[in-house]
Amino acid sequence: MKGHPKVLIADDEPITLKMLEMSVKRMGCECALFSDGDDVVEQVDSVRPDLAILDYQLPGRSGLELIQSFKANPMMADKPIIVVTGYRELALKESLIAAGADDVILKPFSPQLLGQRVVELLG
Repeated sequence: MKGHPKVLIADDEPITLKMLEMSVKRMGCECALFSDGDDVVEQVDSVRPDLAILDYQLPGRSGLELIQSFKANPMMADKPIIVVTGYRELALKESLIAAGADDVILKPFSPQLLGQRVVELLG
């Protein structure tokens, strides 16, 4: 992992958002935090993240809608995406991966596992 990669984190639960931020900052990354999917779409081009961590269920736009938006955005199309969710349905995980997520991590998540995946995906 080179320099201080920027990670976009979107979750509407303040405690989860803080836990995600702390897990990622421990890995030496900078964070841009969002609690609404519409805000992510409006600001992603100015944030220019190297990786995104998205909650599946967000106000405004869902994690799935954000993945689709990112894949249609030339600046974001090749950036890794992790989705965190409390939903345990296999079909949901499969649809998120099919849409372009690189990993789906279930809540409650292990900060160590999340940090490991961030490092792996950022190379």
